[in-house]
Amino acid sequence: MSIPIKVVLNFLVIMSIQLFLLNDIVIKSSITLMGMPAFIPMLYPLIFLVLPVNTPAWLAMVFGLFTGLVMDYFSNTPGMHAAACVLLCYLRPYFLKLFFQQSAKDLGTIVPSVFKMGMIAFLLYIAMGIIVHHLFFTFCKSGVLVRFYLFWLKPFCRLFFRCFLYY
Repeated sequence: MSIPIKVVLNFLVIMSIQLFLLNDIVIKSSITLMGMPAFIPMLYPLIFLVLPVNTPAWLAMVFGLFTGLVMDYFSNTPGMHAAACVLLCYLRPYFLKLFFQQSAKDLGTIVPSVFKMGMIAFLLYIAMGIIVHHLFFTFCKSGVLVRFYLFWLKPFCRLFFRCFLYY
C-alpha cells in the first residue's frame, strides 16, 4: 500500500475514533475546574506524530491546519485545535532531530514507531508532542490573561487522571 493511502486511512480511522467516541465521553462533563472540563481525551495529535519522517514541514502544517479545522468544526472551538495542530507540526522536525541521528533525507519514508526508534525514545517523542499540543490548546482555551492559574493547573490534572486513574 502506498504511503499517501496509509496516511489518509490513518487520518480517517483516528479522526473517526476522536469525533465519534472520545468527544462524547461522559466524564468530560462531570469533572470541571472553574467551569472548564478537566478531562478531554485527545488522540488525534498522533496523526501528525506518525507521519513519515521526510514529510516537508509546510505540508505537515497544512495537514495540521486542515485537521485542526475539522476538530474545531465538530468541537465548537474557533481555531483553538487548528492553532495547536499547526504548532505541533511546526515543532515536529525539531523533535525528530532529537531522536533520529540521521537527517530526514537519509531516513526516507520511515514512519516513527517503536520498532524504528526504540520504546523509550518513541514514548518520549510522543509525550513531548502531546504535552506541547495540550499545553498550547489549554493556553488558547483558558485565556491565560484572564485565568492564568488554570493554564498550569489543567495540564497537571490531565496527566494525573491519565497516569494514576487507569491503573
